[in-house]
Amino acid sequence: MALRQPRAFLFPPQGRVNMHVFEDCCGGSLDQLRNNLLYPLFPNVRTTISRLAVSPQWSNYGLRIFGYLHPEITDEYVFAVSSDDNSEFWLSLNESPENLQRLVYVGETGNEWTAPGEYWKFASQISKPVLLVKDMKYFFEILLKQNRGMDHLEIAWSLNHDNGTFSVITSELLSLYEDESSLQMGDIDHIPQTKASYDRLLQPIPMPPHSAGDMIREDPRDHIYKYKMLDESNLKDFFSECHYSPSYILREQIGRYEGVYLVSLLFLISAKSTLGLNVYTKYSANIILNEFSTLTYFTKSKIGEGPFWQRVYDVKPLSVASKQTAIVANSCRTAGNIVMSQSHAMPIVRAFLKALHSREETRGYSLLRVVNVVRREDNDVGSRYLVELELVSPQGQKVLVSRYVYAEDSRKPTILCSPKAFSWNPSATVHIIVAVKDQARWIIQFIREMEKVYRATGDKNLNVIIIDYNSSDIDIEKRLKKAALPSYKFKKMDGNFQRSGGLQAGIDLVEDEHSILFLCDLHLYYPVNIINSIRKHCVEGKMVYAPVVMRLDCGASPRAPAGFWEAAGYGLMGIYKSDMDRIGGMNTREFKDKWGGEDWELLDRVLGNGLEVERIHLRHFFHHFHSKRGMWENKNQG
Repeated sequence: MALRQPRAFLFPPQGRVNMHVFEDCCGGSLDQLRNNLLYPLFPNVRTTISRLAVSPQWSNYGLRIFGYLHPEITDEYVFAVSSDDNSEFWLSLNESPENLQRLVYVGETGNEWTAPGEYWKFASQISKPVLLVKDMKYFFEILLKQNRGMDHLEIAWSLNHDNGTFSVITSELLSLYEDESSLQMGDIDHIPQTKASYDRLLQPIPMPPHSAGDMIREDPRDHIYKYKMLDESNLKDFFSECHYSPSYILREQIGRYEGVYLVSLLFLISAKSTLGLNVYTKYSANIILNEFSTLTYFTKSKIGEGPFWQRVYDVKPLSVASKQTAIVANSCRTAGNIVMSQSHAMPIVRAFLKALHSREETRGYSLLRVVNVVRREDNDVGSRYLVELELVSPQGQKVLVSRYVYAEDSRKPTILCSPKAFSWNPSATVHIIVAVKDQARWIIQFIREMEKVYRATGDKNLNVIIIDYNSSDIDIEKRLKKAALPSYKFKKMDGNFQRSGGLQAGIDLVEDEHSILFLCDLHLYYPVNIINSIRKHCVEGKMVYAPVVMRLDCGASPRAPAGFWEAAGYGLMGIYKSDMDRIGGMNTREFKDKWGGEDWELLDRVLGNGLEVERIHLRHFFHHFHSKRGMWENKNQG
């Protein structure tokens, strides 16, 4: 028979269940929702619904609905689901979220969908009979991933009888998991983590079987912070000192926003560093034809009508990344670092090892691995290199040597020297500075990212600085006190949000002028080697670091990255406190009531004061996609 209308309970449930909404999340598969940085702890909206049928008439979102189901009678029940796009219904054996089982679902690839109330399109939509007991409550969880189209979701049930019919589960049978009405968005400890939905922040990123890019492949440089450094005393007077004054260093102030056109990119040794991720770059035929005879063959060979099945040809190895120019890397936002050939890098490595073996203290060390070689070219004059080698001592101890050297291009054989006053400090304190207002979920995520870095590296010389423009949705200081961080500083500010003013307030909290400031934003996913990367690309009085971040497309994630390099952005910058003070700090007068352009203005002053800018596409450094709806109280974004 059909499912009867439920009677009133002696202790009636509240008639509603929790619903968490995750906006700005493209794609139709639940994997895209689960891989979202903010899922499942940081939804955009926390609300409730009174029946298990929703149609918000929106796009690019995910839903997580959870609560308790109260069966009216003891019997076997059959569940069904219908949705556009993919969805899942999970049910516990009791009231505990730990005992969930997936009963029904619509699709797994993002391409499956059904019409409203269409429960028979896929075999996975209808469950096997489940025995439920009267007066017990059962925890359940529903997930929906909506891309575009007519959005809807229905969970229905029926008694397992011959004449049973499906009906949507309504309020009389439902109750809340948690009353969230009095909680701040920053309160997340109550949110259940289950087999269906759990925090993936600290889980290693798996290598997908069919990845289109090299970004997420394992690379020794990702964990370079684990290497023990060779004692600096062994490298004293390692090379003769040479005057270092590159021709590209500016000696005078430049015009407004000219600096962005004057910064050069670097050459890296490995072709497995930061190539495209799920994107393909098309190169102009007239550029390629001059380089590769194979493509000339394809272009010039006349092909008649129809296929030529017996046609064969020869081909030479092609490394597109090693052929690209700085112009391509700057203009093509899907091109990664310029790759240096091994034929260029290895003479530098051999010259380095020759010097190593010429000294009594280091003669017994042998090369285990070339970890990294980074080149900064100065026309035809010479090049500066960062050489990082993993060595092994006669006793079998592994150590890392990481050092800047200089070589004149005209010299044969290669002779290295040590550029005067140009070395990095492996123990410098790094202050990560961010200004915020009313973005609780992103603030917590930022703190979690910093905890992730500290947990992986154990680096005590990390300090987090948060400047808060009187946020109302989270107690940031309380959260910082609970955080697993070596140190932090916090300051509250009044008035409208100001990025320049907030960052300068954070800068002013730093007393040690020989420490490094890293000016950053929210919405970022950090590689665990970020502190090491900042240190070795900042040289006091000489060089600042502006890593290039990957902007993720809507629906992409660090686990499945797709997007473009933000080649024109300089808002993420590492600089010594002494250098920041010398160039005048942030422009708080001109950018008091707006933001946008302050990074280019700062870059102008960096270059105009004779500092180099190190620019590298940094692996595993992502800017998460988000809309700007309701971001700040102040709407004067430039």
